[in-house]
Amino acid sequence: MTLKDPPSLRGRLLRLLWWPLLAVLVLSAVYDYLQWSDRARANQDLALSRIAIALATRLDVDADDAHDDDLGPHLQRTVQAMQRADGRDQLYFAVADGHGAVLGGDARLLALVPPPRADWAEFTDTHWAGEDVRVVVLPHHSPVGPVTVVVAETTERRVAQTHHVLVDTVVPNLVLLLLALGLVWLGVNLALGPLDRLSEQVGERAPDDLSAMPESPLPSELKPLVGALNRLMGHLREAAQAQQAFLSNAAHQLRTPLAGVINQIELAARTAEGPQRERLAAMQAALQRMTRSTHQMLALARSGPQAVAAETLHDVDLALLLEEGASLWLDPALAAGVDLGFETAPAVVRGSDWMLHELLGNLIHNAIRHSARGDHVTVRCGTAAPGGAWLEVEDEGPGIPPALRDKVFDRFFQTPDAAPGGSGLGLSIVREVAERHHAAVQLQAGGAGRGLLVRVTFPARDSRDTALR
Repeated sequence: MTLKDPPSLRGRLLRLLWWPLLAVLVLSAVYDYLQWSDRARANQDLALSRIAIALATRLDVDADDAHDDDLGPHLQRTVQAMQRADGRDQLYFAVADGHGAVLGGDARLLALVPPPRADWAEFTDTHWAGEDVRVVVLPHHSPVGPVTVVVAETTERRVAQTHHVLVDTVVPNLVLLLLALGLVWLGVNLALGPLDRLSEQVGERAPDDLSAMPESPLPSELKPLVGALNRLMGHLREAAQAQQAFLSNAAHQLRTPLAGVINQIELAARTAEGPQRERLAAMQAALQRMTRSTHQMLALARSGPQAVAAETLHDVDLALLLEEGASLWLDPALAAGVDLGFETAPAVVRGSDWMLHELLGNLIHNAIRHSARGDHVTVRCGTAAPGGAWLEVEDEGPGIPPALRDKVFDRFFQTPDAAPGGSGLGLSIVREVAERHHAAVQLQAGGAGRGLLVRVTFPARDSRDTALR
C-alpha cells in the first residue's frame, strides 16, 4: 500500500478559497435569476391584468349605450386592437355577468377558472387550445351589474423573457466567477512568491554552504522558518568544526605511532640478517603503505564538503607552496631515482593552505611512483588570464589512456598498469580539493607525447569569500 503525497500548500489554499467562492457565486447567480424572473413575471402579470381592466372599463357606459350597442363585438374589437399591439402572443377573453350569461368572448374560458373569490385579479396557469396560457380573472362592478372578466394569454413572450433573464443573469455571474477564480489564483501565487523564492534559494545552495540566510526581505510569516534554518545551519557548522578537530587529532594520533613502529622496524632491520631482514623490509613497506593510505583517507574525509563547511579561506602563494613541496619530496624522489624539478612563477589563489598541500603532495607522489629511474618530474605554477592561477605536475611515466581519464578520479580505482603500492585515493583527493576551490582538473599527455600532465586551473581571487563552498 502506497501513501499519497500530501497536497501542496498552494493547492490547499486554492481549494479552501475556490470552493466557498464558487458556492457563493452559484448561489448569487441562482438568487439573481429567481429575483429577475419573479420581477419579469410580475411585470407580465401586470400587463395582462391591465388588459382585463381595459376590457372591464369598456363596460363602464351609461344605460342608453348599453341598450343601443352590442357589447360582444365591441369587446372583441378591443381585444383585437390589443392583439395587434402585441403581435406575438395570442389573447383570448370571456366576459360574464352575475348570472353567468356571457356578454362577450369565448364561454369555454369560464370553465377553465374557478369563480373569483375576492375583488382583485387572480392569476393561474393552465392549458388552452393546445398551448400553455396564463389566465387572469378580474371581478368588476359595472353599470350593467357585476361582471367577471377572464383573459388568457399564450406564454411565448414569457418563455422568451425567461430565457433572456437566464442569459442576462447567468452569463455575467459566470464571467464574474471566472474572473474571481483567476484573481484568487493570481493572489495565491503572488502571496506564495516569497515562499517559492525561499525554496529556490535553499535548493540552489551547495551542500557545503552552511552560511546564514538573510531574513530582511522576507514576510514576517517566513522569518520563523528562516530563523530555524539558520539555527540548523549553525548546529551543522559546529558539527563540522568538531569533525575537523576530530579528524586532525585522529591524523596526528595515527601518524605518530605508525611512524614510531616504522622507525623501530628500520632499526631492527639494520642488525638482522638473511630472511629476517627481508621479512622486516616487507613489514616496513607494508606499514609505509598503510601510513600513506591512512593519511589519504583522513585527508579525503577532511576535504569533503561537510567537513570543510567552516574552513576559512585566505591567500595562498603557489610559488611558496611549491618550495615547501620541494623540501618534502626531494628525498623520496632521490630514493626513487627520479629527477624532480620545480618551475615557479608568481601566482596567488584564494583557498585553504593545508588542502592545497594535500593536492600538490598527491600529484607529486603519483608522478614519482609511476616514473622509472632516470625520468623527470616537473612541477610548475603560474598566473592565467583573467586573474586566475594554475598548477601543473608533469611526469614521463606510462600516462593514463584517454578512456580512463574520468574513471581514475573514482575512489580506490587504479589503472591496470598502475605501479604497485598505491591505494587509488590520490586523484580522488585532488578532485575533492579542486572542487572545494572551484578549480578545474585536466589530465592530458605530457609534452613529448609520453607521461601524464595534470593541470589544475583556479578561478580569479575574490577577497569577499570567507568560506569554502
